[in-house]
Amino acid sequence: MRRLIKALIVDDEEPARQELRYYLEQDADFTVIGEAAGGGEALELTSALRPDVVFLDIELWDLDGVEVARLLLKQAAPPLIIFATAYDDYAVQAFELNAVDYLLKPFNAERMATTLDRIRHLIQQQVAPPLAGLLAQLAAHRKTAKIAAWREERLLVVDPEEIIYAEAQGHHVLLKTHQGILRFPGTLQELEDKLDRRFLRVHRSFIVNLDHVREVAPYFHGTYRLLLKDEEKTEIPIGRTYLKDVRSVLGF
Repeated sequence: MRRLIKALIVDDEEPARQELRYYLEQDADFTVIGEAAGGGEALELTSALRPDVVFLDIELWDLDGVEVARLLLKQAAPPLIIFATAYDDYAVQAFELNAVDYLLKPFNAERMATTLDRIRHLIQQQVAPPLAGLLAQLAAHRKTAKIAAWREERLLVVDPEEIIYAEAQGHHVLLKTHQGILRFPGTLQELEDKLDRRFLRVHRSFIVNLDHVREVAPYFHGTYRLLLKDEEKTEIPIGRTYLKDVRSVLGF
């Protein structure tokens, strides 16, 4: 019995999901095992259903598709990822340079057939395009509007302004937020790449939301600490190698 290629469709627009499902159902080698309307749902379904390939829209209502792809790659035996996007010069150029397949909206039968043939080839050869470098490149170009982070077994989606500060502790990055302490699934550098100018790296282990800084306080031997506005009145050390940048931004 022939093994079907299991596909998951991720798009926050129902007509786009229906169109992709139609094309996939015309190909006897593919079966659609699920649909997701957002990034959080996509991560949960991928973990539960283990698709071979995920058709992933870049513009989602909750998480940026680039962030979803980064998190998918952290799963055991990650699926192939085919990006779907409205015309975006930068993204399309990046896909082509990195030999990653993509679909432009609106979809068409000829391009879909080419993509499905490529998926068949990649699965038969058991190879996947190297995505890590591409995702870092896209993330630097596209500041995400949302951040995904774990609270125990639940993956929450938070607005960046909810983050008071982030701290690297061993192999984990913890986010102090208005929802409590969350765990970011990545490195402090990966988090920094996603955040806008209101956030500042002040130490090799800390990123601070400048909106929550109350005071810059002198410390021992020419060092400083940031005093925050949170209930705990948290104090964040400023690393010597970051002091020049902090002085420049805060003007002291």
